[in-house]
Amino acid sequence: MLLTVALEFISSAYESIALNLAPSIVLVLALVFGQEKLRFRTIDGQAKVWGLALSAAGALVIVLWKGPTLFKLSSSTTRLLQRTRTDGVIGGVLLIVGILAASFWYITVGHVVRIYPAELSLTAIMNLFGTIQIGIITAVVIPNSSWKLKWDGGLTLITLSIGGIGVTGLSYYVMAWSIKKKGPVFTTAFSPLLVVFSFLLQTFVLHSSVHLGSIIGAVFVVAGMYILLWAKSREKNIEVTVETGIHSPLI
Repeated sequence: MLLTVALEFISSAYESIALNLAPSIVLVLALVFGQEKLRFRTIDGQAKVWGLALSAAGALVIVLWKGPTLFKLSSSTTRLLQRTRTDGVIGGVLLIVGILAASFWYITVGHVVRIYPAELSLTAIMNLFGTIQIGIITAVVIPNSSWKLKWDGGLTLITLSIGGIGVTGLSYYVMAWSIKKKGPVFTTAFSPLLVVFSFLLQTFVLHSSVHLGSIIGAVFVVAGMYILLWAKSREKNIEVTVETGIHSPLI
């Protein structure tokens, strides 16, 4: 809710930058709460740090540096990408609080799935209480006139369907399952891909121009993600090898 409301005050570009800080915040929180181990003197520990840094740098390149235009496309929908918002202070506060809340959610789910390993039921319970909370806040804050749904060529219905079924329903379940299997840091390592997918949608759906900075940034994001995933995989293999050696019979 906070991240959605923040778009009323700041542009999506700034929110894209801030969202890529989530993996670093989750890594720090995971270290504090003992869900992640960082052996900085080992190759695995250094790969984690450099992978996160490279992904964050790639996301920043996509948003902050356009570079020369490679493919120029013209469409009236590109005007939607040029909208700017005022009152950045309120938007910034909402954005920071939203990212911190999301980061703590990853850590909390990491603890909960160990005790309650039913990701589907857990997702349903979270969505139920979230719906009640949002319903109460909306009824108090939002005027009645804003409750009326407008057709707008079906865009409103498509947005609600994607947000309700894809984001709130399916993605929360998949993230809870991923946190249970691989941990919160592994799950948030895919966050920089949001910027890449946004770039692809803006290019092929909204017909935005393609710039060199977007291509370079996407390469950095993917490279950083693969470095982090390689480090997590190598660390897991080492842990399995050590456990096998400990429990193996002497004879």
